[in-house]
Amino acid sequence: MRVSVQLYTLRDQLASDLRGTLKAIRNLGIEYVEMAGFYDQTASTWAAYLQEAGVASLESGLKASGAHIGLDLLEADLDQVIQDVKTLDFKYVIVPYIGADAYADGWASFGQRLRPIGEKLAAAGLTLLYHNHDFEFADGDGLGELYGSVPDEFLKAEIDAAWVSIGGQDPVQYVTNLKGRVPLVHVKDYNPANTPRWTPCGQGVMPMPELVAAAEAAGAEFVVIELDESPGDPIAAVAASYEYLKSLGLS
Repeated sequence: MRVSVQLYTLRDQLASDLRGTLKAIRNLGIEYVEMAGFYDQTASTWAAYLQEAGVASLESGLKASGAHIGLDLLEADLDQVIQDVKTLDFKYVIVPYIGADAYADGWASFGQRLRPIGEKLAAAGLTLLYHNHDFEFADGDGLGELYGSVPDEFLKAEIDAAWVSIGGQDPVQYVTNLKGRVPLVHVKDYNPANTPRWTPCGQGVMPMPELVAAAEAAGAEFVVIELDESPGDPIAAVAASYEYLKSLGLS
């Protein structure tokens, strides 16, 4: 199981210095990033930037472990998405935040909206995932309804464990219950007493050792560092998170 970092964490830094920020991530020893937008660059340009992010002491640049891609784009131009994903050489295509209108008719109905996207991605050798927040648990277990409505070969889970916790569920048990269907786990940490509440891994209330163990037992390929907001410098928060995860045996 490897460590990646969701680039939304570093969105401001990327907007002002894309190539320098990618090099700073690689300089921490992190090898993978989970993308969130192209910042007006092409997939080919991103592929070049990721490769050049290597530093003299490292053998290679960065690699993409997956990407958050909005539902609107997936529905409007899936062929282009597939082409871009192939250019960047990853397989996990992740639906991030959605508006309430998307699941207004129920989570099973939303699942049927995702299914044809998942089918086409699967035919191309790619995998569709859904990234949760806490609103899926506002009225029962909507996330469970979603996964129950689509065969797992067409929709898998990127569990954001902190949002599961904030939604009133047990994140360790939730990951455990999705064994074989959860290739990616966001190991976000938080402290509700703080402002912002997000913290580097191991500095909040999340049962991080148990969560990492559950992710590995469930067959996850990556755990992904993410902070919606950082308590200070985002690069420092990513670095602290990575050092903590290394202490748990990850790389």
